[in-house]
Amino acid sequence: MLKQFLFSASCFLLIMTSVSCVSGQQHKFMEFENSKVYPSVACTADTNTSYALFLPPQYEKSKPCPILIIFDPSGSGLLPVNLFNAEAAKNGFIIAGSNNSRNGMAFEQTNAIYHKMLADITARFNIEKKAVYLAGFSGGSRVAASIAITEGGIAGIIGCSAGLPDIKQNPVGPFSYLAVTGTQDFNYYEMQQLDESLESAKYQHHLLVFDGKHQWPPKEMIPDIFTWLRFDAMRQQAIPTERAEINLFIEKNDKIAESLIGKGQLRERQAMFIKMLHYLQGLTDVAPLQAEITKLSAEKEIIDYNKQQKELFYLEQQLQQKYFPELQLKNVEWWTSETTQLQALTKNPRKPDLNHVYQRLLAFLSMNCYMYSNHAFKDGNMELAARFIEIYRLVDPTNAEHRYMAAKVAAINQNPDACFIALNQAFDLGFKDINRLKNDADFKAYREDERFISLLNRK
Repeated sequence: MLKQFLFSASCFLLIMTSVSCVSGQQHKFMEFENSKVYPSVACTADTNTSYALFLPPQYEKSKPCPILIIFDPSGSGLLPVNLFNAEAAKNGFIIAGSNNSRNGMAFEQTNAIYHKMLADITARFNIEKKAVYLAGFSGGSRVAASIAITEGGIAGIIGCSAGLPDIKQNPVGPFSYLAVTGTQDFNYYEMQQLDESLESAKYQHHLLVFDGKHQWPPKEMIPDIFTWLRFDAMRQQAIPTERAEINLFIEKNDKIAESLIGKGQLRERQAMFIKMLHYLQGLTDVAPLQAEITKLSAEKEIIDYNKQQKELFYLEQQLQQKYFPELQLKNVEWWTSETTQLQALTKNPRKPDLNHVYQRLLAFLSMNCYMYSNHAFKDGNMELAARFIEIYRLVDPTNAEHRYMAAKVAAINQNPDACFIALNQAFDLGFKDINRLKNDADFKAYREDERFISLLNRK
């Protein structure tokens, strides 16, 4: 069993099958079009609950269709729907992204949002009940897992950049789990350890790793995610088994594995066989793959690699334990000097794995600065908030959030010039959440200011 392991829904009878709210406006008796993204479909039973929606070109009302329901930590359902819709179109999946579920909500709240969404979607569309999949990023990943653990009726989870929630119960029923994380993600080792736990518990699972930070997976990884979903739906007998599709996957990945025979590439070769094993289990004979994996495990190159990874994991734990208390103890001048050294340690061209350790350490410090800053805001301590925000800027200079927070501090302190300087810096760093800015009570006094109106129109 997994330690602390590892939330179907009731359907509402609709008199009219297409009563919806698209882009915030109600259009009764509307027919949804295939291959079109709908940013906001309001649930008929509760119009305050909505989701972004995409129907694949293959969708027909007469045939049940697999579905992927997605949870973004900021409540932006459109963001992941736009990320996933091209591959959903190729693979015949409906996708729906919650516009309500967000970080900071209790799991009881997010579970209720899921039930409203599923009931509404089930009433409108013909859903394959054996192929209801959930996906999420960061806190949204934990939301997806909490639903699967406590509610059941879920075929599988796509967990991006965060693992299981702290729920002290065993899952209602089994589900597959595809973990996705970046090499620089502060949750990288959490996802690695979860993958090992799922292996021990004999769950259908795999871990996909990309070169990146704590983020939604890059577009080039989405085809791998949908191949997993398709194969898993075949395993569940929710869609027909396509032997040609399976054979194409085998040929493609076997060719890659064959190209990795040379010295120094055995770990990559083994990783390819592990991927093939996990994807193909239950669909074809995987004994030859298991034999190759076992054989490669005895190679000195792989033994040394695994030993090195354990040492790096231990180093990362030690570094976190060293620096975490200093967030509250050391002043900004100390952190200015220290982060300069830490940033330099992320750029050793001969030691990429060690670079990742320090990149993840900085990401870990960034996440904790964000949390400490929010706590200071809630306590009304603007001086403390400003201190954490400045450290946040030092450890994660390209993150727009610390400039947005700095603008809030300036607004609360009634310093409009500093506020707008910080807001413009946030936009320069990629801030795009116009609705958040528009509705943030801390900026209420500036909503008629020309500088504020200009920001709302900034692209």
